[in-house]
Amino acid sequence: MSLIRQLWIAVVLMMSIAFISSFSISTYKAKDYFEEQLLLKNIDNAGSLALTLSQIEKDPVTLELLIAAQFDTGHYQRIELLSPQGEILQRKVYEGDDATGVPDWFKSIASLEIEPGVAQVQDGWFQYGTLYVESHKRFAYQALWTTTRDLLVWFLLVSLVAGGLGTLILKLITRPLDDVVNQAEAIGGRRFIKSKEPRTLEFGRVVKAMNILSERIRQMLDSERKRLEEMRHKNQHDELTGLANREYFLSQLDTKLNSIDSDSQHAVLLIRVRHLAMLNQQLGHKQTDALLKNVAQAIHQATDDIADNFTQADVGRLNGSDFAVLLTDALDLGAISEVLLHKLLTLSVDYNPVPQLPIAAAYFSPGDSRADLMMRLDTLLAYAEQREITCSEITLAHQNTPRFHTADEWRMVLTEALLRERVTAQYYPVLTTDGSQLHQEAMMRLQLQGEVHSAGYFIPWARRLGMLPELDVAMVSHVLGQLHRLEDAPPTAINLSSETLSDLVAVNRLSDQLKNSPKEAQLLWFEVSERCVVQHPQVFKEFCRQIKPLGCRIGLERAGADFARINNLQELGLDYIKVDNAFVSELEGNITNQNFLRGLATLGHSIGLLVIADGVKQGAEAPLLKELGMDGYTGPGIKET
Repeated sequence: MSLIRQLWIAVVLMMSIAFISSFSISTYKAKDYFEEQLLLKNIDNAGSLALTLSQIEKDPVTLELLIAAQFDTGHYQRIELLSPQGEILQRKVYEGDDATGVPDWFKSIASLEIEPGVAQVQDGWFQYGTLYVESHKRFAYQALWTTTRDLLVWFLLVSLVAGGLGTLILKLITRPLDDVVNQAEAIGGRRFIKSKEPRTLEFGRVVKAMNILSERIRQMLDSERKRLEEMRHKNQHDELTGLANREYFLSQLDTKLNSIDSDSQHAVLLIRVRHLAMLNQQLGHKQTDALLKNVAQAIHQATDDIADNFTQADVGRLNGSDFAVLLTDALDLGAISEVLLHKLLTLSVDYNPVPQLPIAAAYFSPGDSRADLMMRLDTLLAYAEQREITCSEITLAHQNTPRFHTADEWRMVLTEALLRERVTAQYYPVLTTDGSQLHQEAMMRLQLQGEVHSAGYFIPWARRLGMLPELDVAMVSHVLGQLHRLEDAPPTAINLSSETLSDLVAVNRLSDQLKNSPKEAQLLWFEVSERCVVQHPQVFKEFCRQIKPLGCRIGLERAGADFARINNLQELGLDYIKVDNAFVSELEGNITNQNFLRGLATLGHSIGLLVIADGVKQGAEAPLLKELGMDGYTGPGIKET
């Protein structure tokens, strides 16, 4: 029960007690007063009338006329004249209606007990009779009822005013309590946020204690994140350039090669610094190191400039002279190579001798052999090296040939698919380390002119055309409909793009869909790329603020590489993370990745996160994953047991 409601109850009880007390005291005091005054009136009137009757002739008609005149001019209930023997000589009784409006229950509570006035009527020296005069009580009852009713009205008005003022004052006093409650609920949900300390002493002490707790948790998480990042960076990155080392880059490449999305198309670019040993002799060790760093920086700048042509770019240094770029969902490899070539040419002119930086680029798809891919790249690089200049060689031999070529064609077929509700899903199990189903993961599929394609086929163009938010909204709508039709629907995870999170209209549409399906909304697990959270932290926080109260769970996918870069992780309200399969593949003999996963699981569990391994190839790895602290796993070939 809220404090305001308790305040009103207290006001009502207090004013009720005050009213009952005042009513009892005032009513019974007034009752005594009226009884006393009416008794005196009865005695006076009886004496006055008896004196008059004693002085006149005792003719019955005269007596009746005089008594009737007295009865009609006053407010009497009864005037009665009895003989000494008790016989009625004259009697007048009020027999009219009581139109005062005083309820009977009030008369029973405040009943007036008034004795009649008694006087003797003389006839000379003899007693003629006894006179009884009794005034009417209705006017006394009416006065009492009016006083009580006015008293009740005033008490009601005072109660309303007191309650209203009390509510306003209480709201002012307890305004900081909202922040206290929000912070307490956040801490209960493993979101260790901090709040401003209110002026109210008691609230301030509570908030201060919770702020201390949040700060200690933050320091602990920061320390653990830094330790994990140092360990990961040391074992997976090149010390000089900060790029991914050979082992880590190849594990990322293997992830794409082993993907279940057969329609997707990726690309690899290989950049070589020719004659590195000779450059080291001519430029010196420091200048050569600076050159390698600048090459790495130029590659990053090129990928940033053409980010619309791919979903994600991963850059690595394979050996002393070779750099590689892995582009997920690559579209136009020719345009990408031209931008990179321009950056490298601009860089090379600043050195003497001018370094040769040839480029080889090739497409690949899931299912291709890594050895064949690297052989193709080496062959292309050999052709480029023969030209003795900074140039590029591109092969389109393994490029997918989609049925639609121009932006207008893609926009038309994607719009048609959305209008005809051709967005579907294919489901893959996510299991706990004990083998039971944790949830199922819904992968988007789209029927384009009669053919069903996986996301890798249409996502690059949908991103370029700005249609990803519409596809994500349609995907959520489809899954909600599927869950509604199932009696025992399982929890279902859906991946959302960074474009969707940044689109306020799309997020509002998602929110409306979830509000219209509250039961099914409880079963949805939304997944967002870890890199999206790092690049757009405020957008992600706003998304969590809108979606979390609707009962959905929110997690990170492809987590691990940038996990330490997420600031204030304890405040986001995450429910789970899916570790990137680059950290999971070939885990059996990789002590470095095992240590990293163990530390990541410990960090995640400390703030209430489920930690799920992605990219697991077979269920036989479950015991090792459980030993490392993983709560679940998924990947190609994993089936529900």
